[in-house]
Amino acid sequence: MSNLISFALGNAATLVAAAAFLIGAIVNASARKPVREEFVRYGFPWWWCWVTALLELATAVLLLVRPTFTLGVVLGVCIMIVAIVAIVRARDYRHIPPPAIFLLLLVIAASTQSS
Repeated sequence: MSNLISFALGNAATLVAAAAFLIGAIVNASARKPVREEFVRYGFPWWWCWVTALLELATAVLLLVRPTFTLGVVLGVCIMIVAIVAIVRARDYRHIPPPAIFLLLLVIAASTQSS
């Protein structure tokens, strides 16, 4: 029973994380003015939103394909760590919850995956 709950939790975390990265990719790919301004505020060039969108889309896809799941987790963790570091450097602490939640979802998904 415990293994079943762990499996279900891991799958749910994986699906939610993939959906979150997909939504993030769509928002960043939109390159709307507030999105571009936020990237500049955090020290990136305005066009970096498209690079981030591609990386987030790749993460979402990699998470959903079993053979590439681990690569998706690693890429997603790297993206979220960079986001958190950029937010902390800009002292914009109110924006830490989203990447922290994404990171937590990835940790839950990775730790509950059966081999």
